Amino acid sequence: MGKYLGDQNQLGFFYEPNTYGTGSNVGTPQWIGLVQEHTVSESTNVIPIRYQGSTDRNVDAFADGALDYEGAFTYFPQDWKMLGFAIGSISETSTGSHFYTETNSDDLMYAGSTSSLVSFTLEDSKNYGTVGSNFIRTIGGCMINTYTINWAQGEITSCDVDYIAQAGSLGSGAVITVTPTTTAPFMWNDTIFYMSGADYAGSFDNVTSATFTLNNNLERGHYVNGSRMIKELSPLNRDYELSLTLNMDSVNAKYLYQHYISGTAFNVASQSIGAAAGSLYLWMSGCKVTEMEVPSPMEGLTEQTATIVPQHVNGVAYDAIAKHYAHVY
Repeated sequence: MGKYLGDQNQLGFFYEPNTYGTGSNVGTPQWIGLVQEHTVSESTNVIPIRYQGSTDRNVDAFADGALDYEGAFTYFPQDWKMLGFAIGSISETSTGSHFYTETNSDDLMYAGSTSSLVSFTLEDSKNYGTVGSNFIRTIGGCMINTYTINWAQGEITSCDVDYIAQAGSLGSGAVITVTPTTTAPFMWNDTIFYMSGADYAGSFDNVTSATFTLNNNLERGHYVNGSRMIKELSPLNRDYELSLTLNMDSVNAKYLYQHYISGTAFNVASQSIGAAAGSLYLWMSGCKVTEMEVPSPMEGLTEQTATIVPQHVNGVAYDAIAKHYAHVY
């Protein structure tokens, strides 16, 4: 009896048909990026039942509750498809140019769609090397609930994806072949942040770490419809947050603090450029600083932390990929 080893694990995704459903692992499998870890959480929500008149103190029966599927994966991005899925709409007017714009509840992704966000199918495989002995989970109807980009000095840029799905299945057949992308991942020094306000415009060139988070606040639709699975996922109010840690300097520290105290809105842009991987530009408008800490340590560099909440976010990515949403419908 052999063991499944981590170096043979693989995660890929498939574009789904034009209506939200149980997903499909057909078509061309897609490379996500340099995946570091993936966890699937399946919950059968078993309901224990006790009732009067039973003969002991134990649980007397069980009822099968709702079937819930969700998961999370961390990866080093080589392109920004998943960010586009999280924001909403991806339009591609020319080869290699991908425009990400927000979608709201009255926006449909495509003809016949019932959702304002892209859904996809994940295939998580543990390869034993023998057909019939592999452990392959197919998770369909996935939508991104939260998407996080992490920057830290001296490190590779990483992304965290938390998703909610509709259904899952287990197989043991042949593992799909996913063609890896060979472009280099984005590094911390590929990115710079810019601030634009009524009284100041310049770069945050003293950032030591930053985190951008998008939360779609997906609501599961477990209806009275004869099924234990969700029928649909509804995006509720969307939340953005940008957290910055900076080594204080004589320019940015003052203006950032003044915006915090006065409540004045401003805009933030991030520019990520990798020579081989392409580029990403994120625009965050209507920003407010909602939290700030400016401690006074006894020694060392003085840090300043700020939590910034944008009203709107959109972006554009440029790379060698023809389409980020390559679904044929």
